Amino acid sequence: MKVLPDIEKALQGTNMTIFVDGSLMSGYDAYKALALGADAVLIGRGILPELLDDGEKGVEDKLQKMNEELSQLMLYTGVKDTESFDPSVLHFN
Repeated sequence: MKVLPDIEKALQGTNMTIFVDGSLMSGYDAYKALALGADAVLIGRGILPELLDDGEKGVEDKLQKMNEELSQLMLYTGVKDTESFDPSVLHFN
């Protein structure tokens, strides 16, 4: 995820869309990717355990939880909509 700002910068002025995939397991992970420059996130692997264990209901519950986590962090950091993400709230070691 740390390279997302560089990718976003390199693609400025183009109409390319940045999708992030790769073990996004929570709404918190999605928030980080969106704050760092992703236009959208893919969560196929993030819902696979629930699909295998509990089927459709498990996936619905996981998606609900992920949406709640994303909404929670947006609220805490003052992000009003998906166009307002700000990477300044993220801190890396």
